[in-house]
Amino acid sequence: MIMRLCHALLTSAGRRWPADLRAEMLAEWRAELHALPGTTRRLRYATSLAVSRPHREAAVVTRPGRIFAHALLSLVLLAALPMLYLELALGWTTSYSEDTVAWQAWVGVGSILAAAGLAIICARVTTGVTQLVRPALLPVWSFGILYATLAAWPLLGGYLPNRSHLASAGLWALSAVALGSLAARARPALASWGIAAAAVPVSFWFLSMDFEPITGYFDGSPLAGYLFTLAVRTPAHVAVFLLVYATHLARRPRASVSEAAAARGAVRS
Repeated sequence: MIMRLCHALLTSAGRRWPADLRAEMLAEWRAELHALPGTTRRLRYATSLAVSRPHREAAVVTRPGRIFAHALLSLVLLAALPMLYLELALGWTTSYSEDTVAWQAWVGVGSILAAAGLAIICARVTTGVTQLVRPALLPVWSFGILYATLAAWPLLGGYLPNRSHLASAGLWALSAVALGSLAARARPALASWGIAAAAVPVSFWFLSMDFEPITGYFDGSPLAGYLFTLAVRTPAHVAVFLLVYATHLARRPRASVSEAAAARGAVRS
């Protein structure tokens, strides 16, 4: 039974390798598996291969002009989409009642899923950013752009930004950046995405000091009230968007220095 599970894990790991290398890798892994003493060590070996980072082809080097275009597009998307969403979401996040909390909870969950999907789409159309920004610094890029936009937004209307709001937003951004940077470095994928997911409620905690959790509709349950508040508050949705965007880009292959130099030489010639 254990050996069948081990072979299934090896087969799963082999599917993530190119077809021309798959048979060779599986044969090597199976030989090493049979050479290991004890079922525990064999299961640990097979599991480690199954959850390890998959093989990826060498990164495609983006040309300098396209890199600049991707960086500019990324800047616009990270600044504009969250601000647009914050304006549109005011209609369903400013008041609550017993008649609305049920559908608001579902809309909140849907918004989180939509934010994650939109982030992946945005990451895929701005892949050239990874040639300018190192993977561990992508959360700084993502949250830094939005924070600068939040700070400058009141100035467009002739007002000074609220210091208290900037301070709490700064703590929100800093905590998300710290955990997002860990997620960008973490391996395997499960650990990386787990840290990114944990960064959402952790960063949201710094913002929750500005308002009370919504507990009046859940028989006074603090946990239910906090989870509802987390699901419907727009800063959590924005954090999901930015963290998924940064983590998805950070996990993509990044062209080496030699690959980038070769691409620049090809452009000159």
